[in-house]
Amino acid sequence: MVLGITPIACLALLLYCLEKFAAKAVRESGSYLVIYLSLGAAILGVSSLLFSFLGIGARDDVLERRNRACLIAIVGALLGAAFCVAGGNIGEGPGIAAVLESAGAALITWFFLWYFADLLSGISDRITVERDDGSGVRLAGLLAANGVLLGAAAAGDWIPGRLLHDFALSAWPALLLSGSAIVVERISTPRTSVARSALAASAYLLAAGAWVAHRGLGS
Repeated sequence: MVLGITPIACLALLLYCLEKFAAKAVRESGSYLVIYLSLGAAILGVSSLLFSFLGIGARDDVLERRNRACLIAIVGALLGAAFCVAGGNIGEGPGIAAVLESAGAALITWFFLWYFADLLSGISDRITVERDDGSGVRLAGLLAANGVLLGAAAAGDWIPGRLLHDFALSAWPALLLSGSAIVVERISTPRTSVARSALAASAYLLAAGAWVAHRGLGS
């Protein structure tokens, strides 16, 4: 049930951003809204298929093995990816190509930071092998928070030739947050309570939200 509801919630988030913050031509056209929402759904679908390459799979770990820690992590991953896609749709731009480049920059960076965090902390093994709920909560918080940071970095009006420069100027806190999360994972154990893990995940999200509120969307 949770795996079914979460993608719907992600699409609702994307639809809200399209209706409120997308380019004027998109906001004023129902057909454009459908096209861009469908594009976002396709990107999220492809992204979810890539989760298994980072050690966490919905079908194998959640549906077949009933791994609750993995379910929690996947919920956070879906939300993080949705934030990246939503951010890529915010602002004026020349069309679908601009959205693909903006959302693509955010998602590629997001996946890289996930891989980087897992490589240096081994958190996916704690989730899939040890079934540690606390690790699932912490990873979910990190992935969602990085999605907030990177989605905000990808947002804004399109300026030709400035995407990577402007994105890098706004996206660096995600690297700092991921480094902090690695330190947290190295001092955490499978006995770390879910309550303490929830505090860590909340801290990631609060830090991301505070930065976006301070810096704003885009550069």
